[in-house]
Amino acid sequence: MPKRLLPKILEEYCIGCGHCVLACPLGVLKIVNRKAKVVAPEKCDSEGRCIAACPQKAIPNLK
Repeated sequence: MPKRLLPKILEEYCIGCGHCVLACPLGVLKIVNRKAKVVAPEKCDSEGRCIAACPQKAIPNLK
């Protein structure tokens, strides 16, 4: 089974816009206290749609 890569959110860059949440069809991310958070890591398919959707570059890569 391949290792699952999860989004790493840099909170200092996240403005809580929610673009990453909307880009993820699996419900992995949620805005909590005005910041994006991984709330369902088991659902992540490591496609990186959240990375492309973030205008602040607060999700630089999957780790």
